[in-house]
Amino acid sequence: MTAREFTDRLAHLLRREHGALADFLLALAEFDRERLWAELGYANLFDFLHRRLGLSRGAAHYRKTAAALVQRYPGILAPIRDGRLCITTIIEVARVITPENQRDVVPKFYGCSKREAMAIAAAINPVEGAPRRDMVTTQRTDRIQARVAGALTPMLASVLTPALGPALTPALGPALTPALGPA
Repeated sequence: MTAREFTDRLAHLLRREHGALADFLLALAEFDRERLWAELGYANLFDFLHRRLGLSRGAAHYRKTAAALVQRYPGILAPIRDGRLCITTIIEVARVITPENQRDVVPKFYGCSKREAMAIAAAINPVEGAPRRDMVTTQRTDRIQARVAGALTPMLASVLTPALGPALTPALGPALTPALGPA
């Protein structure tokens, strides 16, 4: 087989793959619309896809989201069928598509990678307040104790020296001795 013939074969197989995905999503949308997964004892479509069909959680999420889009926007099937719209960009399309904007928005995602789709979705529907993460760090106890001792030593010395007298300074321990001065 020549390189050109092999390329033609690969292109044909890829078209079949896209068509099979579109057919699967159409059937899945109907399966979900009828809630047939509940008849089989599954909690939801995701559960059915993951547990019964053995899809990974990510693959099940993509297909569940795509099936929901197909139910609301049947026109989304054509770009999936011909390969213009990839299953990995479906999540981002779902975040921004509305009945009013579907004709303008969907083509923006044609041929995009997942990362590009995320950027397009963010540009269409920017987040008002970006998420903020507070960082909590721990301090070592010996550092805290040293700071506390450093702050308390002069205060204790000023209180204890008049009360105990300089004769008892060695009994207070090495931490207070520098603050109290020589005995």
